[in-house]
Amino acid sequence: MTRFALSRLNARARWRYASIAQRYLMVLLAVFLAKGIAITFIHDPFTGHDEVAHYAYLQVVATERRVPLIPDPDMWRSADAVANPAGFDRIPAYFWKYCQFSTQDWSGCGDNQCPDSCYLHVDQTDGKIMPAGWIYTANHPPLYYLLMTPIYWLTSSLSPEGQLIWLRLAAIPFGMLTVLFAYMTVRSLVPNDPRRFLAITVPAVVAFQPQISYEAAMLNNDILAIALTSCTIWLVAVGLRRRFPIWSCVLIGATLGLALLAKSTAITVVVVIAAGMVLGLGWRDWRAWLPRGAIAAGVAALLIWPWYLYMYRTYGDFNALNRIHALQWWNYSDEASPTIWSQLTDREFFWRIWGQTWGGFGWHLIPLSDRLLGLLLYVALFGMIGLAFATIRAWLGARNGPPGGQGLPESGTAMGLPVRYAGLMILALLCIVSYAAILQFGTGFQGTQARYAFPAVNAAATLFMIGIRGWFPRRWLPFVAFLVIAGLVILNVVIYIGYVIPWNLDHHA
Repeated sequence: MTRFALSRLNARARWRYASIAQRYLMVLLAVFLAKGIAITFIHDPFTGHDEVAHYAYLQVVATERRVPLIPDPDMWRSADAVANPAGFDRIPAYFWKYCQFSTQDWSGCGDNQCPDSCYLHVDQTDGKIMPAGWIYTANHPPLYYLLMTPIYWLTSSLSPEGQLIWLRLAAIPFGMLTVLFAYMTVRSLVPNDPRRFLAITVPAVVAFQPQISYEAAMLNNDILAIALTSCTIWLVAVGLRRRFPIWSCVLIGATLGLALLAKSTAITVVVVIAAGMVLGLGWRDWRAWLPRGAIAAGVAALLIWPWYLYMYRTYGDFNALNRIHALQWWNYSDEASPTIWSQLTDREFFWRIWGQTWGGFGWHLIPLSDRLLGLLLYVALFGMIGLAFATIRAWLGARNGPPGGQGLPESGTAMGLPVRYAGLMILALLCIVSYAAILQFGTGFQGTQARYAFPAVNAAATLFMIGIRGWFPRRWLPFVAFLVIAGLVILNVVIYIGYVIPWNLDHHA
């Protein structure tokens, strides 16, 4: 029997003996793959978030075996800026025609060629000439670009637009891993999930969340960071149940380090690791959680220290944000900077972030209607209220008797909390810290965006579906799960037929 025939038999056997939830997950991953392929071709070239800058970064890595450099404005002014642009890396003039899909720090957009003048702009605060068109993603860690380099080499004979198709397709597996880890995390935290409601709906919410599938079909490092963060969350969930054996701490540190080498937005998952170990082992038992935390931190530091040492020696800090802030004249000055509180209470700011959570395609040039966003907000509030009620019921039940009940494991952590409760507490903490990170970045940069919190998508989906489940009796859950999946499919159809595809047709006209 040939190897191909054996593989087919093994695949049939896996399908035959898989549970209903596992079969459902296989189908969901196949649908996500098909959806990602469709999105790859639906969206015009280089219209994704920073795809122009990501491609330019990748080009430097693949052809020159180094990461790109950000200009020093003072050194740049001391040289002949137009005639001698050396000292930093510029986005190639070929992409000038796509500059509306970047941070637009070029001097105007055109269809053909970029003159030298488009690499200059005037600082609106002091009237000085500043460099433009530099690779503004150059402060991003290199892991994603190293992974994409072989694909760049294999497709080097194609045009940048042709290469982009293959680079977009290569991102889809990271999205599939995110969906898979959503399922695995729920199964670890809530193994007695009634009717497998969470195991069915949580990965579906992640798979059909419009921006997650969009990021998973674009040239960007966000989806890699999301996948690695999702893996870290799952490992913490496993550690909660097994009291964090040493091998678990090593794996947690490794995935954390890799996530930080994908994108710095993954830093928020540190709170999940710390809180998980303290809750799982008991805050008073510091002899248990302190060495385990040190192991995880040490493994992560071992992976990331070369990159952060390079950044500090090159730019004087670990993220080059001070230099980027100085180069981007449109960002806030110290006097005009908003505070975390002012953004938190700003309705317009919240509505912008909420819109980016569900839309923002084509570098925010394809906005969703207020009516659709309002409907999504009402659904989210419905889930949040249900989560609050479920939390209150669980707290009252814990006071009045043993922590049993719907889908609740009897075994507890070292602090007396059931594993599920401890896990859900750290997921809620991750969501809060992730939104706080958006606010903190917004105190200095106007470009703070919802996708910076996407590493928390699995946590948010889990909490949301627990809230939805809290409204309904157990016998209704299969029907509710069907409605959730149907609603998600309809949402995606509405967004692409009602917004994305018409915009693309108008853009081509």
